[in-house]
Amino acid sequence: MDYGSVLAELEQACADFQIPALRFAAEQQLASFGKRPDAIDAGKYVLAHSHAPTAMFFALRGIKAAVVSGYSVLGLEKALRLRDELFQLAMANSRTYASFVLESVCWAVAVITKRTWTDSSEDIRANFTNVLCDDILKHTTPCIGIITTKYLMDEISGGSKCSDLHVPWEFHYSCKVSFENTHMARLFEASLKVLHRQLQRSLEDHPIKPGSSQTIAYERRSALHVAEKVLSWSFTSSDTDKVIVASFGQPKGGSQSSSNRQQYIGAHTDSSDDFDGQDGSSIFNDDTQSRTPLFPRVWQPLLLNRDVLTMFFSVYNAAISDQMHMYFSPGSSHLALQCMIQLSGLRGRDIFGATTPRESDALRIEYAQIIMRNQLQLIRQVCTIDLSSEGSEGIVIATTQMIRRFIESELDEQPLTVTNGQRLHSLALLAAGVPETFEYFSEVSKYICLLLRAASGILESDVVKHIDEDFGDVDNYFVMQAFDELASAWSAVINEIREWGYMEEARSAAQQNYSRVAAANSGSHPEASAENTVDNQSALSSFMQFLTTTAYLIRSDYIQLRMLMCEDSVHSSDSRSQISTLDQGLLAKDYVVYEDQLQFFALLSRLDIRTSMDRLHESLFNRCNALYNEFKRLEHVIGSENFADSGISSCQQTIDLLHEQTHWIVLMIGHTLADSGTSERVLIPQSIIEYSSSCENAEQDIVVQTIMAIFRLLQFELTNSSQELATYISPLLIETLYWAVRRIGPIYLLPDCSDYGNMSHSLISSFGSSDIGGEGKVIVYGILDFVRRTFDQWSAEEDLLHMCVDMLRALSQRSRVAQEITHSPQFTPLVLYLTSNMGRLPESIHSSIVQALAMLACYSSSTDHAQSFSELKTLVTYSITQVIHDGGFDNQLQDNRVVNKLLDGLDMMDGLLSAANFRNMEMTFEMLFEMQPALEKLLAAYTNGEGIPRKVLQVLESAARYLDIPSLPDNEQMLRLSHNIRTILQKYQAINQISGNTVQSSADVDSLGEVTTLISAISYLVRNEMGFAVNEASRATDTGVSNDFGETEVFGLYCIHTTTSPVQLQAPNVLRGYVQLLSEMIQYRTPSLVRWMPPVIWQEVMEILVKGVDNDIYDVGRRTYEAIGKLGAYLKVSGLGNTSEELRQVFSRGIKQILSRLLQALLFSPFDADLVEPAGIALVTLGLIEPDHLQACFRELFASGHSASFAERLSGTLAKFNAELEGSEAVRQLLNSTDTIPDAIDGTALRQPLFEFLVNTRAVLRIK
Repeated sequence: MDYGSVLAELEQACADFQIPALRFAAEQQLASFGKRPDAIDAGKYVLAHSHAPTAMFFALRGIKAAVVSGYSVLGLEKALRLRDELFQLAMANSRTYASFVLESVCWAVAVITKRTWTDSSEDIRANFTNVLCDDILKHTTPCIGIITTKYLMDEISGGSKCSDLHVPWEFHYSCKVSFENTHMARLFEASLKVLHRQLQRSLEDHPIKPGSSQTIAYERRSALHVAEKVLSWSFTSSDTDKVIVASFGQPKGGSQSSSNRQQYIGAHTDSSDDFDGQDGSSIFNDDTQSRTPLFPRVWQPLLLNRDVLTMFFSVYNAAISDQMHMYFSPGSSHLALQCMIQLSGLRGRDIFGATTPRESDALRIEYAQIIMRNQLQLIRQVCTIDLSSEGSEGIVIATTQMIRRFIESELDEQPLTVTNGQRLHSLALLAAGVPETFEYFSEVSKYICLLLRAASGILESDVVKHIDEDFGDVDNYFVMQAFDELASAWSAVINEIREWGYMEEARSAAQQNYSRVAAANSGSHPEASAENTVDNQSALSSFMQFLTTTAYLIRSDYIQLRMLMCEDSVHSSDSRSQISTLDQGLLAKDYVVYEDQLQFFALLSRLDIRTSMDRLHESLFNRCNALYNEFKRLEHVIGSENFADSGISSCQQTIDLLHEQTHWIVLMIGHTLADSGTSERVLIPQSIIEYSSSCENAEQDIVVQTIMAIFRLLQFELTNSSQELATYISPLLIETLYWAVRRIGPIYLLPDCSDYGNMSHSLISSFGSSDIGGEGKVIVYGILDFVRRTFDQWSAEEDLLHMCVDMLRALSQRSRVAQEITHSPQFTPLVLYLTSNMGRLPESIHSSIVQALAMLACYSSSTDHAQSFSELKTLVTYSITQVIHDGGFDNQLQDNRVVNKLLDGLDMMDGLLSAANFRNMEMTFEMLFEMQPALEKLLAAYTNGEGIPRKVLQVLESAARYLDIPSLPDNEQMLRLSHNIRTILQKYQAINQISGNTVQSSADVDSLGEVTTLISAISYLVRNEMGFAVNEASRATDTGVSNDFGETEVFGLYCIHTTTSPVQLQAPNVLRGYVQLLSEMIQYRTPSLVRWMPPVIWQEVMEILVKGVDNDIYDVGRRTYEAIGKLGAYLKVSGLGNTSEELRQVFSRGIKQILSRLLQALLFSPFDADLVEPAGIALVTLGLIEPDHLQACFRELFASGHSASFAERLSGTLAKFNAELEGSEAVRQLLNSTDTIPDAIDGTALRQPLFEFLVNTRAVLRIK
């Protein structure tokens, strides 16, 4: 063969590749080089004779491709010889080859090494590992051993960087197990020796020769690359569940979807880049991105070695200078920081394993002490740099991650030492065993404060303008991101101690009860022995005392920072204010955006509630007084005859600042005084009860005074008599005050003393009911007055009015408060005022107002309740009937005012339905029955949208969701409800039915929302009507009523299919809701579905079930498999009876399609291990219905193999699984079932054989 001409053609193709007009043809020629039968020999010739780096690169790529595709022909011996030749070639030309060519040679060596790994003997593998280690220790520059090791680890790790070798999954798994068990530690140890050696050289006293510093930096960076890969390695495990997860690929959690899931159809191999899960072509799931890997015990001597752990921190200090070498990316310092982060979070029983529990805990103590000492040095070093500089971002973020990683891993690792039946707490172990524990946590607390002060310093300097332009505000700057990380770790420490305290109290109470009973029975009093309890108690008490001391500093710095941010916000330019206003409109409120920070602040405050509330009350009191005084000054300025605009402008700016700062102080107070939630069981925090109980009276109780200050401030903001002054009031502050009342009011107002062991007298006297001497009723009446004033004065502020109504709804959740509200003489006038002035208020809050008033009215007397509900009902019905009964309605259908009135009326009807409960249920049903003709007329009138059909469906959805159908008094009423719902659905279906020649309907947001509402309405109807029944055959309802509702629900499903296009049904949210409805219908209504659903709709249902198999959306897949298993069980046991031949054909074709798709997904696709069991049950069930088709699928599978051993192994695995199915009690129970609607096969009994069959089969079939 004339390889000279091959070389010339390759170099010419490389040259043509640089010319746009010739690039495509050249690219095709270069890509085909690896497909030549003599690609290896030709490539070696090119490497030996070419001087063009690009030609050498493509030659190496061709060699690699030829080895992968032709390995079975090449053989082990030739492949190993080729690998050794390439390795020696790299060694000989390490200083002459271009860097990318050298990298390509090492990559080819790594690929060949992995491909020959399982065929090679352990001696051959060990010899090559020795070669790599020897070269690493020779410290040549560049180091071929390290470069090859990096690529070899990428290949064997099974991550996104591994190459396609077209071999089964078990090959990759076997390579990884062998490599990490025998070889990886040696390579890691070699890199450690390099780091140790160069660290010694960099610390030598004598001058370093010119160029040596660059050599040291290169060695350090190369060794750190290997170390970083080892410390981030995701280890395999012998645990069965983890093997299953590894076999099935990237799991998906919750309802999250995996993007760009590759669909495996037809071929059983994967040549794409998206082999598995979210990481592209990764074979094994890597769950170590935010946690340190679980290292096996064999790594203990290396990783728990004091010198090794300390060396990485020392290497970082020596590597800081490498940052000046811009050609290092990432630099040594970055790699060292990543290693330090991983080493700071070592965890797991294996790595700390020892002969006895005490020895294991001793290892934990020794490790913790080393990490603490080294992190202490790092933290102190970081505290000396300028944190406001962007150049410090890397070290600040890394230090933060180290601290959080260490703290959280220590909290997760429970000590093994047990004394007197109780284990030592992890924090107690640290406090008792590591002398530096409190010093360490003290430095961390100083670091947290330093971050807050750095942010404050930025606000006080000119840097803030630059940060605001680049990051939006300081909260988005890395300093505050680091604070958020540490706040999370600090919160974990506090919560851990608090949780232990709660459990200790419960344990002590139980122990005292037991001791009391035992003493009564025996007549003796046993001595208490709590040796370990005392240890835990003393250590954790010391911890809590320390946390309480440091909490004051963190709280103070946070308050100062927030006050400075308020000043920055108020003093900013007009243009920036406009941008800020726009952002606030697009984003959530402060109490949502900064909820984590505010909860952290509240957690710190409750450690010392007296001091924290003193500070907050003082801050609120001072700003309120300043605000009152500023308004007086403003009133004086406006009232003067010759006032200047500058004086008003100065007052305006001061008032704005006070409003903004008060807003944040109220947010802090609200989170400190109460937890989120408004249910009956949300109580006053225990620390506040204890503090308040220690106060002699309400005047000395800062909690009471602070809450009263909030009410006084709200009163001031709402009762300013001057119209001129009213323009300076802040609606944002009023909204925040209502937020505070919404959070605090339901918990503090009219508390039930039986919920508390020792209720505070000051809280009772200030907020309790009148029958126990409290003033809570007065405050409730005052709140109603505030509400009236708010709607009078701020009728255009939607956000403010929404919060006001939300506050009313929150108060209605507490029965004692709601009863007091309805007994107030102000309540009925408030209802009349709101119902009669609804037209003055924004339409967006009408529904919420109706819902809140209806919920509150349920707690009034029967007469008042009936009157209030009648007022609301009249408001709702009149707003709709007035329009549709107008003589000119038909001519004004498209008038925006008419449409808006109807939309508002339907929205209010929806709000009234959502307030349904046992007091107003009968009246709500009557309203729904009365409004049915009006709803039908609206559907008939508005056929072109305008949002009316969707609102009607929304009303139907709320009726199905909130009305208690089983509470209807007789069958006639239940039948009436069923008929009414079906009539509305029939009217909607007749108008919106998609014709046969329609290609597709709109898939915009509005149309998809309408489809989702329709699906949700039917789903709620099914669940509501079925109640607690397992299915329609087991319920106690009259058969006629049950069948009628079944017909309505089936028609609802029919309505969905006939009014919705396939494009709309495939939208993620629509598909999720539809599959859930279908699963519920099959679970409850299978006979009704078979009886009433037309074959053409069943055909569409089968197609959707096929698409639901292996769907990217977790919920869709899970519901699909459950539906298939349940439907298959019914078809197998009950059959199709006297159904039409067309329907039987639809089921036969559909089952075969689903069966093929299921088998394909379970055997080849990346699959969530949590879904394997329901999917496997579905496969087994359909296999019982169509056994011939299943066997045909397996025969096709056997024929696809490339060897007799392949088919023999699969056949043996299948035979064993079939034998286990034949003897399975779960399968036998299904086949012998006599139930009308049989249960699906019990997955628990089939779990082990099913998983064993799938894991063993996928190990051969999954190709990468």
